Amino acid sequence: MEKISLNLPPFAPDYSGVCSALFELGGMIVIHDACGCTGNYTGFDEPRWYGSSSGVYCSVLRQIDAILGDDEKLIGRIMEAAAEMLPKFICVTGSPVPMVIGTDFQGIADELEQRTGLPAFGFSTTGLRLYDSGASDAFLALVRRFGKKEETEEKRINLLGLTPLDFYTNGNAEAVCSCFEQAGYTVGTSLAMGASLEEIMTCGRAQANIVVSQSGLAAANDMYERLGIPYVVGLPVGKKPTEELLRLLEQTCRDGKNRMAAPPRPGKQALILGERVISEAIGRCLVQDHGLENAAAVSIFTPNAELTHPGGLHASGEAEIAAVMNGGYELVIGDPMFRRLLAPDSRAKFVDFPSPAVSSKLHWNECIPFIGEHIEEFVKRI
Repeated sequence: MEKISLNLPPFAPDYSGVCSALFELGGMIVIHDACGCTGNYTGFDEPRWYGSSSGVYCSVLRQIDAILGDDEKLIGRIMEAAAEMLPKFICVTGSPVPMVIGTDFQGIADELEQRTGLPAFGFSTTGLRLYDSGASDAFLALVRRFGKKEETEEKRINLLGLTPLDFYTNGNAEAVCSCFEQAGYTVGTSLAMGASLEEIMTCGRAQANIVVSQSGLAAANDMYERLGIPYVVGLPVGKKPTEELLRLLEQTCRDGKNRMAAPPRPGKQALILGERVISEAIGRCLVQDHGLENAAAVSIFTPNAELTHPGGLHASGEAEIAAVMNGGYELVIGDPMFRRLLAPDSRAKFVDFPSPAVSSKLHWNECIPFIGEHIEEFVKRI
C-alpha cells in the first residue's frame, strides 16, 4: 500500500528508458504491446518524438496473440518492416502483458539476428521498473556489443548516461560536452544524445569515462572490467565543483583508478529531489559556490548501493518522498508535482526543478539549464 500514489503520476517506466537510450542511433525499436505502452512512451516520455524520424513501433499485441503466444507472427512483422526501413539494428522490448505470458525477448532477438543479419537486442522490460533501469540495460548492451579494446587516445573520454529524461532537450547534454572540450578533452562518444552508432563503436579508444547519471554506471563498470577504461562519476555544475571534477578526471587519466565526486555535506538547510548524480551535483554547487552550510540529495528513482554514500538518502514512492520533504528542511528543490506533498504547515521554500521522468510534458518545456555556470540563473530564484 505504501507504493500507492494519490498526488503523483507514475514515473517513466523501464521500456521508456530503453527507447530513450536508443532513440538517436538509427535502429528499429519495437515495443511489444497493444499500443498503450508505445503511446505512453512517444506521447509522454519522449520530448524528441514530435518532428523526429526515429523508428519506434508497436507490435499491436492482441488478445489471441497473448493467448497463443505467437512469437513467429511478431518475428515476421519485424522482418517485413526491417526489409523496408533498413535499420542499423533491431530492438524488441516488453510491456506488462508479455511479462505475464513469459515472452522470451532474448530468444526473439537471437532469431531476428540470425534471419536478418542485423544486430538485435531483446530487453525483458515490464513497465514495473523505472526508466533509469531500462536505460542502464540498453547502455550496457550497446557497449558490450560494440565496445572493443583499442589503442587508447590520450584525453579522449566518453560520456555515459545521457537521456532527455534526465538532461532534457534544452542544451544540457551539449553543455556537458562543451565543458570537457573546453578543458582540453575530446568527447568520443556521448552515450546516447548527440551520438551515432558509429561513434559508439569507437568507445574503446577512450582514456576515461564520465558517468553523468546513474543509468551510465553499469556500462562504465563493464568497460572498466573488459576494456580497462576507468571512470569518474559526477557532473560539471557550478564553478568550484567543475574544477574539482576536472581534477578527479585528471587523476583518473593518470593512475587508472575509478573515482566519484564527493557528496554535498548533509543537513537540513536544503533538500534536492531527483536523479542521484544530478541532485548531488546541484547540492555541491549550492554548498561550494553559494555558501550553504549543507544540502541533502535524495534519489527518487531506482536505488543503487554503489552510488549511495554513507548517510545518502533514497525515497521510493509518494509516501516516502512526502516524509523526506516534510523533515524540517528550509529549502526543497524538486519537480513541481512534488509541491503538493508539502504539509500545509510547512515553512520550507519550494523551488521548481522539473524532471520529465516525473511530470512529463506538463513541465518539460520549463526544464532548467544547469550545467557549468548555467546553474547561476537557477540559483537566483532560490
